[in-house]
Amino acid sequence: MLQIQIGAERAADADDWLERSTLGWRPGMSEDEAWEAGRGVWKFNADRALSQGEVQIINTEGMVLAVAKITGISKCGDRYALEGDLLRGDPRVGRSTPSPHLSRNPVTYI
Repeated sequence: MLQIQIGAERAADADDWLERSTLGWRPGMSEDEAWEAGRGVWKFNADRALSQGEVQIINTEGMVLAVAKITGISKCGDRYALEGDLLRGDPRVGRSTPSPHLSRNPVTYI
């Protein structure tokens, strides 16, 4: 499984590849909003990410915000964004991840 940890919500750069106005996490955001905030744009090994099957978007406190099935990736300059099917209502959402995010990097493979 691929795990992406997102920090506190902040304004996105004007040239954001995914045309988002904000990045990161805020209390009360929906699974769809968490997926959009967390699916990109990151540096990672594209082949390895595709082989993971699923991705968890978590916040810095270790709470699962969204889970998606990875269906592809989009190249964004020297970085990537995930494409996928959000698994709305997944029972892991809203709970602490059983796999703590130990990496200093926002993207890790579990």
